Amino acid sequence: MGLFDVFKPKKEFKVDFMDYDSRGRTFAKFGSIRPQPFHGQEMDYDTLDNLYKRNGIAHTIVAKPAQDATRNGWRLIIPDNPTKQAEYQKALDALDLKKVLAQEVIYQRKHGDGYITFGVKENIPTSLNQPLDPQNIRSISFIHAFGENHVRKNLTNDDPTGEDYGKESAVVLDPHQSGDEIDNQGNVIPKTTVLKPVVIDSSRYFHLSLDKMEDDWHGTSVLEKCLDPLKTLDTALYSTGKILYEYTLKVLNSRSMAEENAADFERDKTKLEQGMSTESVVVLNDVDRLSKLSTQTSGISELYNFAWQNICTSAEIPKSVLTGEQAGTLAGASQDVVNYYDSIKAFQEEYLRPQIEYIIKLLMWASDVAGGSEDPEKLHWKLEFNPLYSPDDKTQSETLVNYANAAATLVNAGIKAPDEAAKLIDGQDNNQISGMQATKEDSLDISDSDVERFKSDIIKKIEKFKK
Repeated sequence: MGLFDVFKPKKEFKVDFMDYDSRGRTFAKFGSIRPQPFHGQEMDYDTLDNLYKRNGIAHTIVAKPAQDATRNGWRLIIPDNPTKQAEYQKALDALDLKKVLAQEVIYQRKHGDGYITFGVKENIPTSLNQPLDPQNIRSISFIHAFGENHVRKNLTNDDPTGEDYGKESAVVLDPHQSGDEIDNQGNVIPKTTVLKPVVIDSSRYFHLSLDKMEDDWHGTSVLEKCLDPLKTLDTALYSTGKILYEYTLKVLNSRSMAEENAADFERDKTKLEQGMSTESVVVLNDVDRLSKLSTQTSGISELYNFAWQNICTSAEIPKSVLTGEQAGTLAGASQDVVNYYDSIKAFQEEYLRPQIEYIIKLLMWASDVAGGSEDPEKLHWKLEFNPLYSPDDKTQSETLVNYANAAATLVNAGIKAPDEAAKLIDGQDNNQISGMQATKEDSLDISDSDVERFKSDIIKKIEKFKK
């Protein structure tokens, strides 16, 4: 009987916790799936939720852009009335809109659709399925985000010859529970109320849905596009764990142990495992041999880089952002990081700005907010997003010098006058330069004299470079 004859099914072995079958609810290993997603099959709501909750990379893919788009917030600016600006900003902050918008984007990225509904107090109460009359609003009570799970149907115009083609007129919700009541003894009393469908007019909610084709009922989850890359990285994690667990292996060639009975073999094996768990001294006779085998990992980094490149391409998030290497203050940021933040800014302008401005207009129409109702079209105001990131001091100074040199060149060539070059610098709208500039036309932060002083300083710097 040889040494390996003892390792037969009659023996019991520990199952490694990293094995797929012992990890609980998870997807199959990559080797058991097709390289491309199955056609005609979609991941259900619970599966997407489970993937978002259990997989850290999937969670980051969903939540990171939502957090970046809302983290630094925005400001309502009324340049000629600082008191009213402060009152409206306070009412806007009380709605916790930043948190709600982030939840909406998370729902959209996770399930394909994100919704926001807002409750208003009206002078004359109306039904939710009726269009909202701005001049009938007293105040906004709440703003809530929810996902596709409660939505039965979106009433959308699918006639391509109509003016409202693709626009929603209402959404139908199916509430799942009405909540329980608790008596004065602490006992829970379930409600027996039969819940009815809720129809909400399009003027009373927002719907964020991307990657939605003509006949789709709902949008596409980013996790569905990233499923195969996520399985690849999950397989890499599984394989790495196995490699680390078996990175070094001690091999004992012992005829005496191989010929022992089962009881003596288990006794001797236990003693060896206790003594050989570290770099201990092992005493052997002149026949037995002890050797150590190590796992070779050369070339594995290239495979992991390919896996990361695949998932970053699918998620449209650079690896440095996805892994947290680049965030907040950037020094000489790479172009892919700059492009990422530019895409976040474009998302803010295209999708978040209309929603925030709509809420602001409702607050202006509300009779119980900021001293009474007023027409937002007759009020001088604007919404400004705060910079997405702040460059470090070195990057700020280099950026300012580059713009000043460019302005000086334009002045020296006679293309621009000094005051025009100053306006050119003042009007630059990117994250690096806006992080250095004061917020323009904000009555709470900067007066007209401050603006003129800022422009005068720029003109002086240009004249200095000109000389």
